[in-house]
Amino acid sequence: MKVLATSKKPSDTKSKRLKYVSLERSWPVLNPVLLGFMELKQDNYFPFIPKEQIPFYIEKAIQFGQDAAQRYANDFSLKEFINILLKQGVRVNFVNTHPSDQWIRAQYLEKKSTIEIYRPSLVQIKSFFQEIDESVDEKDIIVLHLYHEWFHHLEEKKFGRTDRSLPKTRIKKWGPFVYKRGIRRTREIAAHAFTQAAMNINWSPLLLDYLLLFTRQGWTKTQIREHFQQIKNQYEQLTEPEFAEDDEQANP
Repeated sequence: MKVLATSKKPSDTKSKRLKYVSLERSWPVLNPVLLGFMELKQDNYFPFIPKEQIPFYIEKAIQFGQDAAQRYANDFSLKEFINILLKQGVRVNFVNTHPSDQWIRAQYLEKKSTIEIYRPSLVQIKSFFQEIDESVDEKDIIVLHLYHEWFHHLEEKKFGRTDRSLPKTRIKKWGPFVYKRGIRRTREIAAHAFTQAAMNINWSPLLLDYLLLFTRQGWTKTQIREHFQQIKNQYEQLTEPEFAEDDEQANP
């Protein structure tokens, strides 16, 4: 495996581990369940999930990732992590840019057993923390990417894909035939839960993803806070007992 150097600058002795960084002091935050709800809403088959089952998919995906972290992860240093990946036959490449999607930070290429990390993501995350006066260890930012993609490697090689461990949802009925599909976004929810548990950080990496996305789109903190409140209200409506009962009566 060949790992390209990301920087030749001397390390900052004041930099800190991500597990010692708090986002709550500087930014609006959401808990992992509500962030999982935001992620699930992006799934192509989200409209077909019965509303009373939405919390089930989110909570099971989070639990799946947390359980995997307990079995396989241990807050590894970058050096330890690279050695583990080497033993598993996984390559790590740093790439200047994704060929087609600027929003992708890293990806696991199953056929090549390779994790690609895109350099702009490292720069963006480091700058994000610098703006809130947090000098974060660059190695930890790399590890953050590696854990997420390693989870997808483990899904393929060790314990199976998250979406295939959960019930498929019915999307269509044609005569006697019922068509069902897995909910692929549960894989991302689980990967973020895996990464958070493995690195022992007090915020979900999915929160960081959304903060980076919204700030890049020019959102203010007030707009982000209002959006998060809307997500919270939507989810609370789903989980209210009266709502579930009404939904059951409307769809016997």
